[in-house]
Amino acid sequence: MIRRFIRKAEFNMTSSLIYANVPCEEAKRYQAELKQYFLEQNTPVFIELFVEEELKIDHAHEIKRCATLSSREQKVCIIAANTFNIFAQNALLKILEEPPEKTLFILFAKHKHVLLPTIRSRLPCIDKRVKPTPKPFGLDLRTCSLDEVYRYLQRIDQENWNKAETQMQISALLEEIKRTHITLKYEKLEYFQEAVYANALYLRPSYNLLPLLLAILEAREV
Repeated sequence: MIRRFIRKAEFNMTSSLIYANVPCEEAKRYQAELKQYFLEQNTPVFIELFVEEELKIDHAHEIKRCATLSSREQKVCIIAANTFNIFAQNALLKILEEPPEKTLFILFAKHKHVLLPTIRSRLPCIDKRVKPTPKPFGLDLRTCSLDEVYRYLQRIDQENWNKAETQMQISALLEEIKRTHITLKYEKLEYFQEAVYANALYLRPSYNLLPLLLAILEAREV
């Protein structure tokens, strides 16, 4: 049986760092697959799942407590979070480097930037991320009016986009400009780089996209 995460050749009884699109959900699936894997191998196992929005120092202490409990069975600690507190990471360094006997650690993260280099260096990395198919941009750039732009920006704020969704729409907008052969001046194209930077700082999506869309409306009128 081939599963999404665990294949016989892949699970080699070593701790690992897995990059995933949705770390917390993927960790839960991994736990279920791991249980089934050990069941098929007729091997007893103790699996502990730690899933948090942010992994904090208290969670790190609980992970260490669980990992150091004596057990005759194979023990697997699955840790997943969208963000990892720096103090929590530092607290886990020693035990990741020198895990207790029969204890594995499987970390799930969205990308390497949420983890300290010292954490990453202690674990072999497996990248299970799948690049999402970008959605088409939400406006027809050849015909949209200022009023339609305003309603579109209102809607995206109500949908409460995250950084990744906003970045995808900035990219989709650039692709749509190329497809529709709308010509922007160089200084207007620089707005895209500014939008990417502002998005990294969590600027509201409508604020990011407004200068880009106004530049397109202006270019159409020339």
